[in-house]
Amino acid sequence: MPVLVSHSPADEPWAHWITVCLRAAGHEVHLDPADSTFAARLAEGRFSSTGPVLVLLSGEHRATPADWALLASASTLVGRLVALRLDACETPQALRAVPCRSLHGLGEEDTLEVVLAVAGGIRREKVRPAGLPTASRW
Repeated sequence: MPVLVSHSPADEPWAHWITVCLRAAGHEVHLDPADSTFAARLAEGRFSSTGPVLVLLSGEHRATPADWALLASASTLVGRLVALRLDACETPQALRAVPCRSLHGLGEEDTLEVVLAVAGGIRREKVRPAGLPTASRW
């Protein structure tokens, strides 16, 4: 089950770090940079996977309240959508019923633990490959 990571362009470094960590743990990961049609793409189920959909939230995300409402009500995302807050931004009203975890202020190990937990855990032994960037860089 691939993990889909949706993120704003400004949060590309976080998306990359999460992708590297999840792939090192044995997950297949697809990135979906958020643009004006991201909510419709996710809601329509254009990604055929039944795996988790991680939406990275930050003060830089430019989604509208209508985008968040569409995601929260999409039957294709029920039980799969998880919001990860990267900074002190508020969780959008429409997503308050969706599981949401905050990465804001966590150390690297705790951040990795949260990311792995929401993605379904470790799929293979080696989690941290040599040269893995640290979360503290962002």
